Amino acid sequence: MWQLRKHTVLSIPGLTLVVLGLAYGIAFLSYIGISTKRNRIVRSNDFTDMWITLLGLLLCLQALFVISAYRSANRYLHWTIPWMAYGSIMSIFALCVLGGYASVHDTSAAAWGTFWLAASLAIVVYAGKARRGYIVDRIMGIPEYHPRLAESRGAVLLFVALDNVFPWATWVAGLFFGILVVVQALCLANDHRLYGVPGQLVPVQTHNGDYWFNLHVWCQGYGTAQQGTSTPVFILLADFGMPSTAMMGLAEGFADAGHPACIVDRPGYGWSEPGYWNQDPVDVVKSINQALTKYPITNPLVLVGWGDGGVWAQMYMQAADYSRVIGVVLLDTYPNEEILQTFALNRTTTLQNLRQLRSATVSNSSSSTATIPQVHFDAALERSASRLFSDWRAVSPIALHRARNSAWPGFQPQSALNMHRAMFRNNLYYQAKYFEYGGTGAKLYQGLLGYVESNTDAVLVYHHWPLRWPAFRQESGTAFSSSSQLRRRDVAPTAPASNAEIPVLVVASAKQFDSDCAAHGIGNAEECTMWQAFAWFYYRQQIEYQQTLSQNAALLLCQGKVSEDNTDCDVGFVWRRPKWLAGAIVGQLISQPAATASATSNAEESSGETASSAGETASSEAESSPEPTSAESAAESSAAEGSSAAESQPSATSADTSADTSAGTPAETSTTF
Repeated sequence: MWQLRKHTVLSIPGLTLVVLGLAYGIAFLSYIGISTKRNRIVRSNDFTDMWITLLGLLLCLQALFVISAYRSANRYLHWTIPWMAYGSIMSIFALCVLGGYASVHDTSAAAWGTFWLAASLAIVVYAGKARRGYIVDRIMGIPEYHPRLAESRGAVLLFVALDNVFPWATWVAGLFFGILVVVQALCLANDHRLYGVPGQLVPVQTHNGDYWFNLHVWCQGYGTAQQGTSTPVFILLADFGMPSTAMMGLAEGFADAGHPACIVDRPGYGWSEPGYWNQDPVDVVKSINQALTKYPITNPLVLVGWGDGGVWAQMYMQAADYSRVIGVVLLDTYPNEEILQTFALNRTTTLQNLRQLRSATVSNSSSSTATIPQVHFDAALERSASRLFSDWRAVSPIALHRARNSAWPGFQPQSALNMHRAMFRNNLYYQAKYFEYGGTGAKLYQGLLGYVESNTDAVLVYHHWPLRWPAFRQESGTAFSSSSQLRRRDVAPTAPASNAEIPVLVVASAKQFDSDCAAHGIGNAEECTMWQAFAWFYYRQQIEYQQTLSQNAALLLCQGKVSEDNTDCDVGFVWRRPKWLAGAIVGQLISQPAATASATSNAEESSGETASSAGETASSEAESSPEPTSAESAAESSAAEGSSAAESQPSATSADTSADTSAGTPAETSTTF
């Protein structure tokens, strides 16, 4: 009986491949299900294992086909040499996948890739045996074997199709996706070799300690000599979709100026692990606080948030250890850009959705934002964005995303550009964006609503501003003595919305507020009207931040060119001119005396050094190195440009309608330290 079955699927090799194929099939379906499962800790991209198990299943089916055709009752194996070559190539692919994912410590992907060897070698061995049999038959003068007639013509056509169509179709699929998987595995291994973890992976706990994962903290200029002193440490939080490498230049700029700085990769970005999904903003900032404490960073903190990183900084100030924070810097930050845009476009559903969000009662002490309804301000746009992130997450393990996010003109420092690009090409980048976006992109903003207090809300209602956010707490920075505090203004603004006196610096790129459509290359009249509306509302948002977050706030505009960045200051100024920006921030918060109106002083932009007072201006650099200017310098042009856009907005008839000039003109609201 054994001799009759020795070259069939019922042999030991055949049955082994059947079991392995079933394991691959079950795993493939399981990973599809797991990839959409929420409320769990995530270590890697589940689609990586999905692609590897899918190819493993294909290899097992191919191996079983070769074994069954080797001594079939009605046909021999066709295309023996191509089968042997294919099996050999897939064996090499298996070793590449094993080595690649093992080097990046993805054990499950490496393990599943290892079992490709069993199916690949079976293909090579049994195709080789068939080829040897043909050669022996030819030597012995046995006529060439042709498929025997089966009982029905349909069966013959089936066998012909199997013998000629199945091999070529599966070879093309196997080689195409196999090459993509191998390319991604080898590239990840190479990136891991070239760009190892530059900072420190700090284990943090989440969801009341039930789960743990690693966050990446990357410090510049912070060591044992600085630890535990009164020297402030700048904590950098990047924009949505940006790894820590995007703010590497800014951190180096602070360090070069003698001030330590640390960047924290949020879950899934850079070198941080994905963490818990669904992502809860409160848990994220608490995890960041844990990472800073365990690093350890015991100094006073100055939070520097870029884009959405500024909103994360605001959440940190509400839900984490705000007593350690003695200053906050917001760089081109908006509470939620999509909501602001829909409001600027006068969409009728925006106000209704905003009321629905504000009507939800959420406890400030709650660690979950699940009670806040998920509201779509632009359902088509938000679902499209979420689907896009999900799709790129699915194809990341097969290297289709590697050509994206490669153009970074003017990136500083240039020596780190390739490392920066590598952070967008791993398997976790789009998963991190998908998790953080949360289906609407408004989850972080929704989380902040639970902390809004009546005095801040009243001011924003009076200003007819649609968005809400909490002012900083009065207790901010109280963990440290007054000698460690940053500079404070002597005179508080009238009728402040906040009792906090923590220094706040709001920095914005003036190009965002430029309503000259020609300067932005906008020729279409409708698009021009939209941009002018956006520009005015962007500008007003910065004014509202400056008026409500703290009594000690300044609004500065970044404009002009510097030697580090020979372009106008636009949304990329954080990574285009980082040393100049670091010098400007240090000059505003630390270097200059409190009595100086420093909004127009010069920063040493090329070296990152800052002037110790407003009087130390380098007149020779005045033209080539413009400082971020106060809002007064752009008041007339911005107000005039914005007023035309504001006319197309909803009329200010209630607290929920359009922006109103009652917030004050830019000249009235701009202040300096």
